[in-house]
Formats: sequence, structure tokens, C-alpha cells
Amino acid sequence: MPMNEDEPLQVANLPELRDPVLLAAFSGWNDASQVATHALTTLVNGWKAERFAHIDSETFFDFTEVRPAISIRPSGQRSLHWPANYFFSHQLAQNQHDVVLLVGTEPQLRWRSFCRCVLDLADRVGASALITLGGLLADVPHTVEPRLTGFASAPDLVPRLRRLGVRLSSYQGPTGIVGALHDAWRTTDRAALSLWGNVPHYISATPNPQISLALLQRVAEVLGISLPLSDLEAEAKSFGTQIDEALVDNPEAMEYVHQLEEQLDTDETPAQDAPELIDELEQFLRSRRPTTDEPTED
Repeated sequence: MPMNEDEPLQVANLPELRDPVLLAAFSGWNDASQVATHALTTLVNGWKAERFAHIDSETFFDFTEVRPAISIRPSGQRSLHWPANYFFSHQLAQNQHDVVLLVGTEPQLRWRSFCRCVLDLADRVGASALITLGGLLADVPHTVEPRLTGFASAPDLVPRLRRLGVRLSSYQGPTGIVGALHDAWRTTDRAALSLWGNVPHYISATPNPQISLALLQRVAEVLGISLPLSDLEAEAKSFGTQIDEALVDNPEAMEYVHQLEEQLDTDETPAQDAPELIDELEQFLRSRRPTTDEPTED
């Protein structure tokens, strides 16, 4: 069926999927250090997932605030990239559920209409559940197992989160597109989970593969599948080494990390902030990290 260019939801070729789970992540307010979008981009690239639909950006963005970007191809030609919200599909032969991945950018306008586009796509592919990923900055050290928080759409899913070692979120306040999407999803009476990685605020260089890896490890447990994580595991190990290198000659920075370790289970505030530490680490890590993180295509 040809696409109707007047419709925000553009479906090129609807795949045949078995009771798929929709995984979603959005860059922006919901995605500290790009941990959520980097996680799903890792799956898109690892699976070579097929892109089959997108939500047109014209309706949902103020391009004076989120501007399209110019890049130069290897051929020398210039290419314009608009804020993107792409849907990818992947079939899991050994599992009863296939997967749809939504890797996107938090829209600025018409959130309810945007969420209806997502629900429309979910209905078309017969999605049975929603799992969203997010990232938030927190007073946590990088030297311990990454902390995850989250919430579920129904009380019977809460024990499952606890078994995954995910702390229940008690947050109240302004929300992003993830919160709006879950509110819209409730009308479908289908299961939904949200997993949020707590990003050490003093190393907010992007992306942070350690937290992305922790998110995907929980997704693998939820779905009961094996995910292509070997490259991300290597990336996370290298990232940790870089952090340690940045700290080794800075006793003040190391002391700050020790304070975070000690207060982790007591919910106390560290004795001192470390704005100079944050600047130093960000500069060090930024010089060693790629500046783009986009799904690749065959």
C-alpha cells in the first residue's frame, strides 16, 4: 500500500510479526548521556533490523529549536537529516515474541497526536507490550553495579521489576514523552514497563555504554532472550578504563567518588560537590568518544 504523505505516520512496508514487543527510546529530556537511544541503536545495528516506518517530523518539531543537521557523505555530497522517529522490526526465531524498536527524538509539539501515531503503529503490528528505556543523572558512583529504577503499568508486574533488581520509581513532577506515551498506552489494556538507568552525574559524557549495557541486560531478562551485546560489553569496559584513567591523578576526584560509594545506601548528600571534576571528566571523555550515534543501514 503506498504511503499517504499527508499522514504523520509513514509506513513503507508493514512486516509480519508474531505478538511483538515494542521497545522505545527517545533522545532529549528522557535520555541522560544518551543511554536509552544508544542501547536500542546497539540492537538495531546488531540485529541489522529492518526500518519499516517513521513519524514525520514536520508536525511535531519547532525546527528553530531542534534544527536539522547537515552532513557530508563519502561521495562529497551534502545530506540533510531531520529529527527522526524510526520504527525497526526484528524476528526472533527462538522466541514467541518478535520485536519492534522505536528509536526517536522527543517531540516538542502535539504530544497526544504523537502518542496516537505510536499506538496506531502498535495496533497495526499487533504489539502485545511496551518497554521504554530512559536515563537520568543521579548521585551514583561508576564503581558499582549500575542502578536502575522503573515503573510498571499494573501491580502484578511490580514483583517482576523487583526480581530484576530494579527499584520502583517514586518520582512526581514534570514528565517527558516517555511519561505521556505510557499514559496513552494505559488505554490499550496491554502490559507496559519502563526502565531507567541512573547515570553518574560527574561523567555525563555521551554516550555512557555502561548504563546502556545494564538496561539491555534487564531487557534480555524480561524477554527471556539473548541479545547481541558483545560489542557493547567491550565498549563499556573501555569506557570504565577511561574513567579510571581520568581519576587516577586526581585525589580530590577519587575522594568524591568514595563519598558517593559511602552514601549510596544511606541516601545522604555527598559532603562536597565537584564541578571542576565534572568539567575535567567530560572534557577527557568527550575527546575519546564518537560524536554521533545513529542506526546504520545495509
